[in-house]
Amino acid sequence: MPQYVILAEHAPNTCPSSSAKVRARAMEGLGQLLPKLAQEAGVKLTVEPLHLDPGHRTIAVVEAPNIEAVTKLAFDTGLSQWNTVEVCPVTPTAELMADVDKFPIIYD
Repeated sequence: MPQYVILAEHAPNTCPSSSAKVRARAMEGLGQLLPKLAQEAGVKLTVEPLHLDPGHRTIAVVEAPNIEAVTKLAFDTGLSQWNTVEVCPVTPTAELMADVDKFPIIYD
């Protein structure tokens, strides 16, 4: 199944540690409902959301049938309500290296 990285970043004023409304939404969406919402979206969390200390960024690695399922999870959890969210398809480096000779060399 394809893998994706979810990158989320918010400003200090929309941090769950500094905003009561955001805190409540984060506790609900990412705390209580995340396993259920992930299952409903068909997304498997391979690396559950991790906070990149001490900043205001979060990263997660997921497996999903498509990028739309990952986007659905970002919406359903509310993650996109207080964060700028980027979803990136990823390829294991070993797979890229197996195909590296297929790329034309452009720099000498």
